[in-house]
Amino acid sequence: MAQHVCMPRLSQDMSQGRIVAWLKKEGEAVKEGEPLLSIETDKAEVEVPAPRSGILRRVLLAPGQDAEVGMPLAIVGDADEPIEALLSSAARAVKPPVARPRAETVPAASAVPAPAAGTGAPRRQPVSPAARRVARELGVELSQVSGTGPDGLVMEQDVRTYAARPQPASPGEASENVEVIPLVGLRLRIAERMSLSRRTVADVTTVADVDMTELGNLRKASKLSYTAYVVRATAQALRDFPILNASLVDNQILVKRDIHVGVAIALERGLVVPVIRSADRKSPEEIGREIDELAARGQAGQLGPAELTGSTFTVTNSGAFGSLLFTPIINHPEVAILGMGKVAETPVVRDGSIVIRKIMYLCLSYDHRVVDGAPAVQFLQAVKSRLEQGKA
Repeated sequence: MAQHVCMPRLSQDMSQGRIVAWLKKEGEAVKEGEPLLSIETDKAEVEVPAPRSGILRRVLLAPGQDAEVGMPLAIVGDADEPIEALLSSAARAVKPPVARPRAETVPAASAVPAPAAGTGAPRRQPVSPAARRVARELGVELSQVSGTGPDGLVMEQDVRTYAARPQPASPGEASENVEVIPLVGLRLRIAERMSLSRRTVADVTTVADVDMTELGNLRKASKLSYTAYVVRATAQALRDFPILNASLVDNQILVKRDIHVGVAIALERGLVVPVIRSADRKSPEEIGREIDELAARGQAGQLGPAELTGSTFTVTNSGAFGSLLFTPIINHPEVAILGMGKVAETPVVRDGSIVIRKIMYLCLSYDHRVVDGAPAVQFLQAVKSRLEQGKA
Protein backbone atom coordinates (compact mmCIF):
# COMPACT_ATOMS: atom_id res chain seq x y z
CA MET A 1 0.00 0.00 0.00
CA ALA A 2 1.37 3.42 -0.98
CA GLN A 3 2.44 5.71 1.84
CA HIS A 4 3.93 9.08 2.60
CA VAL A 5 7.58 9.60 3.43
CA CYS A 6 7.42 12.22 6.18
CA MET A 7 9.92 14.53 7.84
CA PRO A 8 11.19 12.51 10.83
CA ARG A 9 11.68 13.85 14.34
CA LEU A 10 15.37 13.28 15.08
CA SER A 11 15.52 14.97 18.47
CA GLN A 12 13.00 15.94 21.13
CA ASP A 13 13.25 19.64 20.31
CA MET A 14 13.37 19.34 16.52
CA SER A 15 10.48 21.12 14.82
CA GLN A 16 11.70 21.40 11.24
CA GLY A 17 14.24 20.06 8.76
CA ARG A 18 15.52 21.12 5.35
CA ILE A 19 15.72 18.88 2.29
CA VAL A 20 19.28 18.76 0.98
CA ALA A 21 18.99 16.28 -1.89
CA TRP A 22 16.88 13.44 -3.22
CA LEU A 23 19.00 10.31 -3.62
CA LYS A 24 16.41 8.71 -5.91
CA LYS A 25 14.43 10.15 -8.83
CA GLU A 26 10.69 9.91 -9.41
CA GLY A 27 9.92 6.58 -11.00
CA GLU A 28 12.98 4.80 -9.61
CA ALA A 29 12.72 1.65 -7.53
CA VAL A 30 13.66 1.84 -3.86
CA LYS A 31 14.21 -0.80 -1.20
CA GLU A 32 13.01 -0.58 2.38
CA GLY A 33 15.75 0.94 4.52
CA GLU A 34 17.69 2.25 1.52
CA PRO A 35 18.69 5.95 1.72
CA LEU A 36 16.01 7.94 -0.06
CA LEU A 37 16.91 11.57 0.66
CA SER A 38 19.22 13.63 2.83
CA ILE A 39 17.94 16.29 5.19
CA GLU A 40 19.59 18.94 7.30
CA THR A 41 18.57 19.40 10.92
CA ASP A 42 19.84 21.64 13.70
CA LYS A 43 22.47 18.98 14.43
CA ALA A 44 23.78 17.65 11.11
CA GLU A 45 22.96 16.39 7.67
CA VAL A 46 21.46 12.89 7.76
CA GLU A 47 20.00 10.39 5.34
CA VAL A 48 16.36 9.30 5.59
CA PRO A 49 15.64 5.68 4.60
CA ALA A 50 12.71 4.51 2.49
CA PRO A 51 9.88 3.25 4.73
CA ARG A 52 9.02 0.44 2.30
CA SER A 53 10.10 -1.13 -0.97
CA GLY A 54 8.46 0.07 -4.18
CA ILE A 55 8.63 3.02 -6.56
CA LEU A 56 9.27 6.66 -5.69
CA ARG A 57 5.97 7.79 -7.16
CA ARG A 58 6.05 11.49 -6.32
CA VAL A 59 8.49 14.01 -4.79
CA LEU A 60 6.46 16.66 -2.96
CA LEU A 61 9.16 19.09 -1.85
CA ALA A 62 12.33 20.15 -3.63
CA PRO A 63 15.88 20.47 -2.26
CA GLY A 64 16.32 23.66 -0.26
CA GLN A 65 12.76 23.62 1.09
CA ASP A 66 11.99 23.33 4.80
CA ALA A 67 9.33 21.05 6.23
CA GLU A 68 7.77 20.70 9.64
CA VAL A 69 8.19 17.40 11.48
CA GLY A 70 5.58 14.97 10.17
CA MET A 71 5.01 16.83 6.90
CA PRO A 72 4.81 14.58 3.79
CA LEU A 73 7.90 14.79 1.60
CA ALA A 74 7.21 12.09 -0.98
CA ILE A 75 5.04 9.12 -1.84
CA VAL A 76 6.35 5.57 -2.20
CA GLY A 77 4.14 2.81 -3.56
CA ASP A 78 3.63 0.20 -6.25
CA ALA A 79 3.92 1.21 -9.90
CA ASP A 80 0.20 1.22 -10.79
CA GLU A 81 -1.22 1.99 -7.38
CA PRO A 82 -3.57 5.01 -7.13
CA ILE A 83 -2.09 7.84 -5.05
CA GLU A 84 -4.69 10.59 -5.49
CA ALA A 85 -5.83 10.40 -1.86
CA LEU A 86 -2.24 10.71 -0.63
CA LEU A 87 -1.61 13.67 -2.93
CA SER A 88 -4.73 15.38 -1.62
CA SER A 89 -3.82 14.88 2.03
CA ALA A 90 -0.27 16.05 1.33
CA ALA A 91 -1.60 19.24 -0.26
CA ARG A 92 -3.68 19.93 2.83
CA ALA A 93 -0.62 19.42 5.05
CA VAL A 94 1.51 21.81 3.00
CA LYS A 95 -1.21 24.45 2.57
CA PRO A 96 -3.43 24.55 5.66
CA PRO A 97 -7.09 25.43 5.25
CA VAL A 98 -8.05 29.09 5.43
CA ALA A 99 -9.97 28.65 8.68
CA ARG A 100 -7.22 28.59 11.32
CA PRO A 101 -9.12 29.28 14.54
CA ARG A 102 -6.12 30.38 16.62
CA ALA A 103 -4.13 32.34 14.05
CA GLU A 104 -2.99 35.72 15.34
CA THR A 105 -2.99 38.94 13.37
CA VAL A 106 -0.65 41.90 13.06
CA PRO A 107 -0.62 44.92 10.79
CA ALA A 108 1.46 44.23 7.68
CA ALA A 109 2.62 47.40 5.99
CA SER A 110 4.33 45.71 3.06
CA ALA A 111 1.86 42.95 2.38
CA VAL A 112 -1.60 44.37 3.14
CA PRO A 113 -4.01 44.08 0.23
CA ALA A 114 -5.81 47.23 -0.83
CA PRO A 115 -9.02 47.72 1.13
CA ALA A 116 -12.20 46.70 -0.59
CA ALA A 117 -14.35 49.56 -1.89
CA GLY A 118 -16.34 51.17 0.89
CA THR A 119 -14.62 49.34 3.76
CA GLY A 120 -12.55 52.29 4.91
CA ALA A 121 -9.77 50.34 6.72
CA PRO A 122 -7.12 47.91 5.46
CA ARG A 123 -7.32 44.23 6.29
CA ARG A 124 -5.12 42.84 9.04
CA GLN A 125 -2.75 40.15 7.85
CA PRO A 126 -3.12 36.75 9.59
CA VAL A 127 -0.05 35.15 11.17
CA SER A 128 0.21 31.53 12.24
CA PRO A 129 1.31 30.83 15.84
CA ALA A 130 4.41 28.99 14.59
CA ALA A 131 5.38 31.99 12.46
CA ARG A 132 4.97 34.35 15.41
CA ARG A 133 7.14 32.11 17.62
CA VAL A 134 9.92 31.91 15.03
CA ALA A 135 9.72 35.66 14.42
CA ARG A 136 10.35 36.27 18.12
CA GLU A 137 13.28 33.85 18.09
CA LEU A 138 14.90 35.39 15.00
CA GLY A 139 14.06 39.02 15.74
CA VAL A 140 11.97 39.44 12.58
CA GLU A 141 9.45 42.26 12.28
CA LEU A 142 6.31 40.50 11.05
CA SER A 143 4.97 43.59 9.32
CA GLN A 144 7.82 43.24 6.82
CA VAL A 145 6.99 39.62 5.88
CA SER A 146 4.77 38.66 2.97
CA GLY A 147 2.53 35.69 3.65
CA THR A 148 2.24 32.82 1.16
CA GLY A 149 -0.52 30.92 2.93
CA PRO A 150 -4.24 31.13 2.27
CA ASP A 151 -5.53 34.71 2.39
CA GLY A 152 -1.96 35.95 2.88
CA LEU A 153 -1.39 33.90 6.04
CA VAL A 154 2.22 34.32 7.21
CA MET A 155 3.70 30.84 7.58
CA GLU A 156 6.78 29.79 9.55
CA GLN A 157 8.70 29.29 6.30
CA ASP A 158 7.88 32.85 5.23
CA VAL A 159 9.57 34.16 8.38
CA ARG A 160 12.62 31.93 7.94
CA THR A 161 12.95 32.91 4.28
CA TYR A 162 12.78 36.60 5.19
CA ALA A 163 15.38 36.16 7.97
CA ALA A 164 17.74 34.27 5.66
CA ARG A 165 17.72 36.79 2.82
CA PRO A 166 21.02 38.60 2.12
CA GLN A 167 21.32 41.84 4.05
CA PRO A 168 22.47 45.07 2.37
CA ALA A 169 25.93 46.41 3.12
CA SER A 170 26.28 48.93 5.93
CA PRO A 171 25.73 52.58 4.94
CA GLY A 172 28.87 54.12 3.50
CA GLU A 173 30.46 50.71 2.84
CA ALA A 174 31.05 49.73 -0.78
CA SER A 175 29.20 46.53 -1.65
CA GLU A 176 32.21 45.15 -3.49
CA ASN A 177 34.11 45.18 -0.17
CA VAL A 178 31.54 43.05 1.61
CA GLU A 179 31.01 39.30 1.43
CA VAL A 180 27.39 38.45 2.27
CA ILE A 181 26.94 34.99 3.81
CA PRO A 182 23.25 34.04 4.19
CA LEU A 183 22.42 32.65 7.60
CA VAL A 184 20.80 29.42 6.37
CA GLY A 185 20.98 25.67 6.79
CA LEU A 186 23.04 24.22 9.64
CA ARG A 187 24.45 27.67 10.48
CA LEU A 188 20.90 28.99 10.96
CA ARG A 189 19.94 26.00 13.11
CA ILE A 190 23.01 26.52 15.32
CA ALA A 191 22.15 30.22 15.66
CA GLU A 192 18.59 29.40 16.67
CA ARG A 193 19.67 26.83 19.27
CA MET A 194 22.33 29.06 20.79
CA SER A 195 19.89 31.98 20.94
CA LEU A 196 17.28 29.74 22.56
CA SER A 197 19.77 28.62 25.19
CA ARG A 198 20.84 32.19 25.96
CA ARG A 199 17.24 33.43 26.23
CA THR A 200 15.91 30.64 28.43
CA VAL A 201 18.80 29.49 30.63
CA ALA A 202 20.05 31.21 33.79
CA ASP A 203 23.60 30.13 33.06
CA VAL A 204 26.61 30.45 35.35
CA THR A 205 30.20 29.41 34.55
CA THR A 206 32.72 28.23 37.12
CA VAL A 207 36.35 27.35 36.35
CA ALA A 208 38.85 24.94 37.90
CA ASP A 209 42.51 24.43 37.10
CA VAL A 210 43.54 20.80 36.67
CA ASP A 211 47.05 19.40 36.92
CA MET A 212 47.21 17.09 33.90
CA THR A 213 50.89 16.13 34.33
CA GLU A 214 50.32 12.54 35.49
CA LEU A 215 47.61 12.01 32.91
CA GLY A 216 49.90 13.46 30.26
CA ASN A 217 52.48 10.81 31.13
CA LEU A 218 49.78 8.14 30.98
CA ARG A 219 48.57 9.16 27.52
CA LYS A 220 52.09 8.91 26.11
CA ALA A 221 51.65 5.16 26.29
CA SER A 222 47.95 5.03 25.48
CA LYS A 223 48.08 7.53 22.59
CA LEU A 224 44.59 8.67 23.59
CA SER A 225 43.38 12.26 23.41
CA TYR A 226 42.83 14.30 26.55
CA THR A 227 39.16 14.47 25.52
CA ALA A 228 38.75 10.71 25.97
CA TYR A 229 39.96 10.92 29.57
CA VAL A 230 37.85 14.00 30.33
CA VAL A 231 34.69 12.33 28.95
CA ARG A 232 35.38 9.25 31.07
CA ALA A 233 36.02 11.29 34.24
CA THR A 234 32.91 13.40 33.56
CA ALA A 235 30.70 10.34 33.11
CA GLN A 236 31.97 8.83 36.36
CA ALA A 237 31.37 12.08 38.27
CA LEU A 238 27.83 12.32 36.89
CA ARG A 239 27.02 9.11 38.77
CA ASP A 240 27.63 10.98 42.02
CA PHE A 241 25.96 14.23 40.91
CA PRO A 242 22.96 13.13 38.83
CA ILE A 243 21.30 16.58 38.97
CA LEU A 244 23.79 17.67 36.29
CA ASN A 245 22.68 14.75 34.11
CA ALA A 246 19.25 16.23 33.59
CA SER A 247 17.09 18.43 31.38
CA LEU A 248 14.43 21.00 32.11
CA VAL A 249 11.28 20.46 30.05
CA ASP A 250 8.35 22.78 30.75
CA ASN A 251 8.06 22.74 34.55
CA GLN A 252 9.69 19.36 35.09
CA ILE A 253 13.30 18.48 35.86
CA LEU A 254 14.04 15.17 34.16
CA VAL A 255 17.00 13.44 35.83
CA LYS A 256 18.33 10.80 33.43
CA ARG A 257 19.39 7.37 34.66
CA ASP A 258 21.58 6.70 31.63
CA ILE A 259 24.68 8.80 31.08
CA HIS A 260 25.11 9.69 27.40
CA VAL A 261 27.85 12.26 26.84
CA GLY A 262 27.75 14.44 23.72
CA VAL A 263 31.14 15.47 22.35
CA ALA A 264 31.20 18.66 20.27
CA ILE A 265 33.07 18.22 16.97
CA ALA A 266 33.96 21.13 14.70
CA LEU A 267 33.08 20.72 11.02
CA GLU A 268 33.58 23.23 8.23
CA ARG A 269 29.85 24.01 8.26
CA GLY A 270 29.57 24.25 12.06
CA LEU A 271 29.46 22.13 15.19
CA VAL A 272 27.84 18.73 15.56
CA VAL A 273 27.48 16.81 18.81
CA PRO A 274 27.62 13.02 18.38
CA VAL A 275 26.89 10.97 21.47
CA ILE A 276 28.96 8.47 23.48
CA ARG A 277 26.23 6.29 24.96
CA SER A 278 26.60 4.82 28.46
CA ALA A 279 29.93 6.60 28.73
CA ASP A 280 30.21 5.74 32.44
CA ARG A 281 30.44 2.05 31.53
CA LYS A 282 33.23 2.46 28.98
CA SER A 283 36.98 2.63 29.35
CA PRO A 284 39.02 5.60 28.11
CA GLU A 285 40.22 3.38 25.24
CA GLU A 286 36.65 2.58 24.16
CA ILE A 287 35.64 6.23 24.43
CA GLY A 288 38.70 7.34 22.46
CA ARG A 289 37.95 4.92 19.62
CA GLU A 290 34.34 6.08 19.47
CA ILE A 291 35.31 9.75 19.38
CA ASP A 292 37.74 9.12 16.51
CA GLU A 293 35.17 7.10 14.57
CA LEU A 294 32.40 9.66 15.11
CA ALA A 295 34.68 12.53 14.13
CA ALA A 296 35.65 10.76 10.91
CA ARG A 297 32.01 10.01 10.09
CA GLY A 298 31.05 13.59 10.89
CA GLN A 299 33.67 15.00 8.51
CA ALA A 300 32.35 12.65 5.81
CA GLY A 301 28.72 13.65 6.48
CA GLN A 302 27.80 10.12 7.48
CA LEU A 303 26.44 10.60 10.99
CA GLY A 304 22.93 9.27 11.44
CA PRO A 305 20.09 10.32 13.76
CA ALA A 306 20.93 7.67 16.37
CA GLU A 307 24.46 9.07 16.71
CA LEU A 308 23.34 12.69 17.09
CA THR A 309 20.47 12.49 19.55
CA GLY A 310 19.94 11.56 23.17
CA SER A 311 22.87 13.27 24.90
CA THR A 312 22.35 14.03 28.60
CA PHE A 313 25.51 16.13 29.11
CA THR A 314 28.01 17.70 26.69
CA VAL A 315 31.80 18.10 26.65
CA THR A 316 33.45 20.58 24.27
CA ASN A 317 37.18 21.08 23.71
CA SER A 318 38.06 24.63 22.71
CA GLY A 319 41.58 24.03 23.92
CA ALA A 320 42.28 22.00 20.79
CA PHE A 321 42.37 25.36 18.96
CA GLY A 322 44.53 27.09 21.56
CA SER A 323 41.87 28.55 23.87
CA LEU A 324 42.94 28.92 27.50
CA LEU A 325 39.43 29.14 28.95
CA PHE A 326 35.96 30.15 27.78
CA THR A 327 32.27 30.14 28.73
CA PRO A 328 30.57 27.30 26.80
CA ILE A 329 26.87 27.66 25.95
CA ILE A 330 24.64 24.91 27.32
CA ASN A 331 23.30 22.45 24.75
CA HIS A 332 19.54 22.97 25.21
CA PRO A 333 17.63 21.29 26.91
CA GLU A 334 20.52 19.90 28.98
CA VAL A 335 21.40 21.72 32.21
CA ALA A 336 25.21 21.76 32.01
CA ILE A 337 28.19 21.62 29.67
CA LEU A 338 31.90 21.15 30.39
CA GLY A 339 34.48 23.05 28.37
CA MET A 340 38.15 22.08 28.08
CA GLY A 341 40.90 24.66 27.68
CA LYS A 342 44.32 23.85 26.29
CA VAL A 343 46.86 21.84 28.29
CA ALA A 344 49.87 24.11 28.77
CA GLU A 345 53.14 23.92 30.66
CA THR A 346 52.66 26.38 33.51
CA PRO A 347 54.79 27.49 36.50
CA VAL A 348 52.97 26.55 39.71
CA VAL A 349 53.84 26.33 43.39
CA ARG A 350 54.23 22.84 44.87
CA ASP A 351 55.52 22.34 48.42
CA GLY A 352 56.86 25.86 48.48
CA SER A 353 58.77 25.54 45.21
CA ILE A 354 57.99 26.76 41.72
CA VAL A 355 57.75 23.85 39.30
CA ILE A 356 56.51 23.37 35.75
CA ARG A 357 53.29 21.34 35.44
CA LYS A 358 50.82 20.65 32.64
CA ILE A 359 47.76 22.70 33.60
CA MET A 360 44.31 22.74 31.96
CA TYR A 361 41.29 24.87 32.84
CA LEU A 362 37.90 23.15 32.98
CA CYS A 363 34.93 25.50 32.50
CA LEU A 364 31.54 24.29 33.72
CA SER A 365 28.47 26.23 32.58
CA TYR A 366 25.28 25.19 34.34
CA ASP A 367 21.64 26.21 34.51
CA HIS A 368 21.16 27.85 37.90
CA ARG A 369 17.41 27.25 37.70
CA VAL A 370 18.12 23.54 38.16
CA VAL A 371 21.62 23.24 39.60
CA ASP A 372 22.77 25.08 42.72
CA GLY A 373 26.31 26.36 43.03
CA ALA A 374 27.45 23.85 45.65
CA PRO A 375 26.76 20.64 43.67
CA ALA A 376 28.08 22.27 40.50
CA VAL A 377 31.43 23.11 42.10
CA GLN A 378 31.56 19.72 43.85
CA PHE A 379 30.96 17.99 40.54
CA LEU A 380 33.72 20.00 38.89
CA GLN A 381 36.09 19.14 41.73
CA ALA A 382 35.21 15.45 41.35
CA VAL A 383 36.18 15.58 37.67
CA LYS A 384 39.38 17.43 38.57
CA SER A 385 40.28 14.87 41.26
CA ARG A 386 39.80 11.92 38.92
CA LEU A 387 41.96 13.48 36.24
CA GLU A 388 44.73 14.47 38.62
CA GLN A 389 44.80 11.04 40.23
CA GLY A 390 44.70 9.22 36.92
CA LYS A 391 41.41 7.52 37.79
CA ALA A 392 39.81 8.35 34.48
